[in-house]
Amino acid sequence: MDLLDLHRRAAAHTSAIIDRVPENRLDAKTPCGSWSVRDVITHVVDNHRNMVARAGKSAVDSTDLGPASAAFNEVFADPEVQATPFEIRGVPTDGRGAVAVLFVDVLVHGWDIGRGAGLDVTLPDDLATAALFVTKGFPADLRGPDGPFDHPHAVSGDAPAGVRLVAFLGRDPEWPPA
Repeated sequence: MDLLDLHRRAAAHTSAIIDRVPENRLDAKTPCGSWSVRDVITHVVDNHRNMVARAGKSAVDSTDLGPASAAFNEVFADPEVQATPFEIRGVPTDGRGAVAVLFVDVLVHGWDIGRGAGLDVTLPDDLATAALFVTKGFPADLRGPDGPFDHPHAVSGDAPAGVRLVAFLGRDPEWPPA
């Protein structure tokens, strides 16, 4: 599994969703609790910028996901960075684990952004399947009202991978935009 390629493709997918968000939907609610579409976009970009900085590299001077994710992939392609210890939400990992986490984060938040903006969003099956594989290894204590994920929603086992992914991460796949 080439995590950097998965991340690159997920970031491109989410960037395309962001590009379709109407200006008048930036303050709309999303499936992410009290976060607006604008808040989720900022969160995704800041995660990339922060991980580049945590890897000891120059800060990314962009508020756009495209350049931030490209800088992240460039930095995290370095084998030394991939072997560097990181801690994400109190969980020890390495640079490769950080790529896996950001891959899932950018993919799922793309769905959140699209849903909040009232867009028709379908996650690519191969990316969602890979993200499901990655998230199965996330610690259970990351779930709940104060965690990054809520408890899973029940969906059919034959639902598309994207639906199973967002449900597994505690989102209601039928969440309606306001």
